[in-house]
Amino acid sequence: MSRWGKYIGIAVSVVVIVAMLAVVGISAHIGDQLTSPLRETLTFTPKALGIKYENVTIQAEDDSDLYGWWIPHPTPRATIVFAHGYGKNREQSDLPLKELIPEFHEQGYQFLTFDFRGSGISEGDRVTVGAKEQTDLMAAIDFANERTDGPIVLYGVSMGAATALATADETAVAAVIADSPFSDLRGYLETNLPIWSDLPNFPFTPVIMTVTPWFTGLDADIVKPIDDVAQIEAPILLIHGKGDDAIPVSESEQLVEKNDGIELWVTDNDGHVASHESFQTEYRQKLFDFLERVL
Repeated sequence: MSRWGKYIGIAVSVVVIVAMLAVVGISAHIGDQLTSPLRETLTFTPKALGIKYENVTIQAEDDSDLYGWWIPHPTPRATIVFAHGYGKNREQSDLPLKELIPEFHEQGYQFLTFDFRGSGISEGDRVTVGAKEQTDLMAAIDFANERTDGPIVLYGVSMGAATALATADETAVAAVIADSPFSDLRGYLETNLPIWSDLPNFPFTPVIMTVTPWFTGLDADIVKPIDDVAQIEAPILLIHGKGDDAIPVSESEQLVEKNDGIELWVTDNDGHVASHESFQTEYRQKLFDFLERVL
């Protein structure tokens, strides 16, 4: 090989290495952004709703402190453990719980709502989109079981809905309500990362999916509700908007195929987690009718 041929070979190698490093660096940045959403601040307490409550601390598996509200009832029919969505907190402002908590209490239900790790005011630097949140939810269920010997119902929204479904097969819960869940985190991210990041699917998506778990703990392969729902013996109510532009209704439809005991309510509206906003009366009726039937 001539001297110029060697120079060209070295130059090409350098360009390839620099390009690879750039792809890895950009992918790591996207992974960092994905797992560090801006924390929403709390805007109210149940005291403002005229309801007795307690500020509580739940200790996660890794000893992180998770903060929440315990809303007791003197004669509880069951305890609702709520799991909020990605980038939200215990209020779930787009539902919103501020309006639903008093109604649950009036219907005779205790309520536990808390901030997942990396959300609200809880400890933790990363949101792992259901991976470590599963252990957070298990800790919350354990906390509720220490306070009551009655039935536990999981109620989750979006990421929290998927987390509830991924957790319910490993613990004794009486029922699950899941509003707008995804069915498989890896598949969901692989589809949506190019949209969120404005980067071409190749080579970025596979690199993002490879490097992100190294420093965030976001293991997409352990957040797979579509495998878990088949093992859940408790009754399940899924709620999903037909025009959901963030998590398509097909995600819930796939879950139904795995468990013929699942009840799916598809609402005719656009937007993510918008069923309550569009059908407030029907939404409440659906929740309480379901609980009345299955508990």
